Amino acid sequence: MAKIVLISSKDNNFYNFRSEVILKLHELGHEVVLVCPYGKKIDFFTERGCRFVPLEMDRRGTSFLNDFKLIMGYRRIFKDENPDVVLAYTGKSSAYGGLVCRWLDIPCIINNAGLVDTKYYSFLVGLVLETLYRVGFKKAACMMYQNTQERDYLNKVLKNKVHYRDIPGSGVNISQFTYQEYPASDDEIFFNFVGRVVLIKGIDEYLACAERIKAKYPHTHFRIYGDYDDEIYRSKIEDLQKKGIVEYEGVKLDMKPHIASAHADIHPSYYEGMTNVVLEHSASGRPCIGSDVPGVRDGIDNGKSGYTFPVRDVDAMAAVVEKFILLSHEEKVAMGRAAREKMEREFDRNIVTNIYLEEIDKILSEKK
Repeated sequence: MAKIVLISSKDNNFYNFRSEVILKLHELGHEVVLVCPYGKKIDFFTERGCRFVPLEMDRRGTSFLNDFKLIMGYRRIFKDENPDVVLAYTGKSSAYGGLVCRWLDIPCIINNAGLVDTKYYSFLVGLVLETLYRVGFKKAACMMYQNTQERDYLNKVLKNKVHYRDIPGSGVNISQFTYQEYPASDDEIFFNFVGRVVLIKGIDEYLACAERIKAKYPHTHFRIYGDYDDEIYRSKIEDLQKKGIVEYEGVKLDMKPHIASAHADIHPSYYEGMTNVVLEHSASGRPCIGSDVPGVRDGIDNGKSGYTFPVRDVDAMAAVVEKFILLSHEEKVAMGRAAREKMEREFDRNIVTNIYLEEIDKILSEKK
């Protein structure tokens, strides 16, 4: 059997999105090694026989020294472990881990979900990011793309020379996120926002929409689940909460009961790889109202399982939220059932797991 090393920036990434493939690899007899900063969810895997190698990293920092230390950390671990295959997830882990795999001639499968859109940055920063993608991904054994925009952009950067597979995001565990009975009444309507409280997740638009809708429909509730990624929003959200416009709920380890109590999810993000928020709400039978961008719209059949609106357009967003509110209760329930059916048909996480197993088997057979 082979040694498979997985690298990521957080334990949550492994636990929330990769558990099925990790446990399946272990079940097949492979030695599975997880590399990331330590978090409590790593214990879930070590208790089941996987190994863990800690490696600290500054996920969003731009310090050259810290990034160099990270690269050298990957080099040390890969030389010590001598893996047959490396599976890389998230931005820095993918770019720097892919670069080290290229140096050491180790097959690497890269899933860089949520590609940073360079148009939100200066020309220089965009150039640096594109260079990182080029040098880090050039020798990947396989690129896993979660939406067509990322695929087309990176294939252009890589000059269509890297093997790739299209996958439905991380998929959703439809056995874990089961269909939940829809709220019995529309006397009060609950909307969820789930994500980091930061500009690119569309929090500004969500707050503006909440103010408009709440003024016209007092029986609506706009909830926020997630940590403050940008402290500038804390005072504004606290002020809106005092006015009864939003309800800040913080971070929840288990979102299932909070999804079940919602009538719909609102996801106004500016860009995504493939948003698990939409997939998990949809699998639970909740319609989703999301921005019309890759990684969000892919999970929504507009007008059937939810609604989409032009990104950063508060007027359009408020209009579709109002449209949803005015649906009959039966129409809301039907929309939720359509969302569940879409997840079963297109986004079952077993689809993603099987694609990974196919690519790993292909690499291992070529090494014999």
